Amino acid sequence: MSVVGDGAHATVVCPGWEPATVPSPLKVVALGGGTGVPLLLRGLKDVVFPHASPWRPAADRDRITAIVTTADDGGSSGRLRRAYRVSAPGDIRNSLLALSGADRALASLFDFRFGGENEIAGHSLGNLILAALTHLEGDLGRAVDRAGEILGIRGRVLPSTTAEATLSAEFVDGSCVDGESRIAAVRRPIRRVRLRPEAAPAAPAAVRAIEAADLVAIGPGSLYTSLIPVLLVRELTEALARSRARVVLIMNLMSEPGETDGYGAVDCLTAIRRHAPDAPIHDVLLNTAPIPRDSLERYAADGAMPIRVDIEALRALGCRSIARDVLGDGPKIRHDSRKLARAVLELATEVNDE
Repeated sequence: MSVVGDGAHATVVCPGWEPATVPSPLKVVALGGGTGVPLLLRGLKDVVFPHASPWRPAADRDRITAIVTTADDGGSSGRLRRAYRVSAPGDIRNSLLALSGADRALASLFDFRFGGENEIAGHSLGNLILAALTHLEGDLGRAVDRAGEILGIRGRVLPSTTAEATLSAEFVDGSCVDGESRIAAVRRPIRRVRLRPEAAPAAPAAVRAIEAADLVAIGPGSLYTSLIPVLLVRELTEALARSRARVVLIMNLMSEPGETDGYGAVDCLTAIRRHAPDAPIHDVLLNTAPIPRDSLERYAADGAMPIRVDIEALRALGCRSIARDVLGDGPKIRHDSRKLARAVLELATEVNDE
């Protein structure tokens, strides 16, 4: 399947990449966290597993895999980390819910957040369940698998690391801050982020998923606090380097104040390569649909701007640009989950056809 054209739909061949012989059905792995990766997962679930399709866990569970950061230390996740020394469950919960095949009442219960002003206020019930399962199972990976069984997820969710990891940032002025939730609030240009412990071990199942993948999608999501933390787990980037999978970076639509102020697509790609030089990125998926002016003005008031795109510069960095309409409707500037999933699956099918 060809993805070439001119103008907004131009593509540039990534030199040095050779397609693998890929088994069927396709296996897609999504890396990241936050709200971006769950958006992609929801679309993949809806497209790969339509509502009426049968679910065969033994054959189908590896078709969609999310490998999720556990470095979050804010909100409910941060409180549970400090109280019970468990890995942050929030991003994992969001990905589980995105892939959930259970009835809506059960998913809503898992997503319920307590109000009020007492000690349980602000906690998500799903986060509490994951913390409890971690203690019962004695292992985060098994806890996530159990939660996936409860929610009847279509696919698999895996933590990026089995360690209780902490993210720290060094800014261009030499100052540093510890804690994922504090990084964007500093509002200074970021030079580098680090994961502690630096040798945080990868979840073994996550390594196997990358090695077996046909396509790996990075993002969308916060560059320094959702995407790069996964790639800082060395065993995962080593698995990416070994894998025959095609790797696509899903470019964010807008910059993020405190993280990517003034960034273009090349800046995002360069930041990833600076932190994970061995991780291959073959394609960059870009949006072509115009963003409504009123939305742009509203975001600009908060300091967010559209990510600049320079296709020639991306080509000079050895990447192919894939341009598609992946913009969602509504007041928030977000990707459309189904459009995004179809674009990703088109790339995976292209590999399979070759």
